[in-house]
Amino acid sequence: MTHHHHRHPGSPTPVLKIHEDLLLALSLIFAEGGEKLASTLGPLLKSCTAFANHYQLDELISATETLAHCTNTDDDEYRLMCYEFNRLFVGPTSPAAPPYESVYLSPDHLVMQEQTLAVRKLYIQEGLQALAQGGEPDDFIATELEFAAYLLRRIKIVQLAKKDVQAFHYENLYHEFWGQHLGRWLGPFAQTVFRSTEHPVFSAISQVLEAINDFHALNTKGDPYETNATQIPWRSGCGCL
Repeated sequence: MTHHHHRHPGSPTPVLKIHEDLLLALSLIFAEGGEKLASTLGPLLKSCTAFANHYQLDELISATETLAHCTNTDDDEYRLMCYEFNRLFVGPTSPAAPPYESVYLSPDHLVMQEQTLAVRKLYIQEGLQALAQGGEPDDFIATELEFAAYLLRRIKIVQLAKKDVQAFHYENLYHEFWGQHLGRWLGPFAQTVFRSTEHPVFSAISQVLEAINDFHALNTKGDPYETNATQIPWRSGCGCL
């Protein structure tokens, strides 16, 4: 589902939406898998460019250039990207960079550990349930990124409605989620991808993951954002939640 956002000329760039769009674009990369990179790299390039421009991040210039090059390639190259995606994140052999929080934070570096149950508890607390992504655990990177984007969307909606108590709740939950979950493993995951990859597009994706991790502490104050989306359901377009 697509929601159209508008802002008046001269109004400040909607910081929350810049972050939300990038989180969702990253989520889609992992949720859709290697076979869909031809359709998911474009949105990532667009949102990454907006993020880099807003924060004037020179370190993301090379990443956006690589993404731009890889969105304009041929079927053979996309086939190579798909093979590399599966080698890194799926299998059939043990993936080089498993995309699950518990692998990086649990003592035994295994999937389906206490971190998985902890994020599931947060989803349930918000009345959400992760939809099965081929039987993926709840701490799958696509699901965690989508949940973070969902929280940003909720902050934006309740701010527009001037519901200060709810805004405080979602801001706290967002920072708690980053502090206890995504912020603790996105960095190590990105570094593992960077060390393990054999294709520049995944080096670029690892750089984007590092950047969003470094800039996760958002300034949610400022002028309200204009939107015509009066009610946005919790289920976003990426389909992990």
